[in-house]
Amino acid sequence: MLSFTFGGKDSFQDFGIYVASRPHLPSPERRVTYIDVPGMDSRLRRDEGTYGDITLSVECSFLGDSVPKISAVKGWLLGAGEADLTFSHIPGRKYRAQVVNSIDFEIVLKITSHFVILFNCQPFQYATDNTPIVVTDGSGYVLSNHGTVKALPVIKATGSGAGALTVNGSTVSFSNIDSTVTLDSTIQETYQDTGTELISKNSTKTGDYPVLLPGENAISFSGGITSIEITPNWRWL
Repeated sequence: MLSFTFGGKDSFQDFGIYVASRPHLPSPERRVTYIDVPGMDSRLRRDEGTYGDITLSVECSFLGDSVPKISAVKGWLLGAGEADLTFSHIPGRKYRAQVVNSIDFEIVLKITSHFVILFNCQPFQYATDNTPIVVTDGSGYVLSNHGTVKALPVIKATGSGAGALTVNGSTVSFSNIDSTVTLDSTIQETYQDTGTELISKNSTKTGDYPVLLPGENAISFSGGITSIEITPNWRWL
């Protein structure tokens, strides 16, 4: 029995909904701009190096009487916003998704007990296991990215004073580390997490936010940094 989890709830265990057929998994469209140039064969291509969202169409059916569950299902699917989406037949991977179709669940379910959910998803599959990796040897560490595209990690550096972090030859420098400082490549922000608030540290950082390329990534640190914690955010097309 195929099922999915979304917004922290399991479709079959919590609502008796199962996936009627395995959904088609489309590839994201790469964003490329084409420019016609007079007198020039073919066209110029400007590759942005980014991808558009994808839409997953999931055919579902109810096991048992659907009518008493309709309101709860609508509240779950439409109220979750953007949340993690996993399928029982795709272990170890998840999507970041949101329900986007305006289907009238009540009418469809009363007639057929069969319905389609459209999930608008970020273009990548992400690892469900995103356990942080702690590195204490600043002289050199190699981290392997088994994904198919670059990962945007969150790296927390522990130490004091000035320090530097180098990933694949690209260095980020900090002028004043106060216990910890976090580089969040996903949102392009530098901050200190005190446990109760996030304090901006953008002014203390110079250099580009690190990325982890497919394959091996060389990582080192120096100065006042004593250790780093890497949350890799592995992803696949």
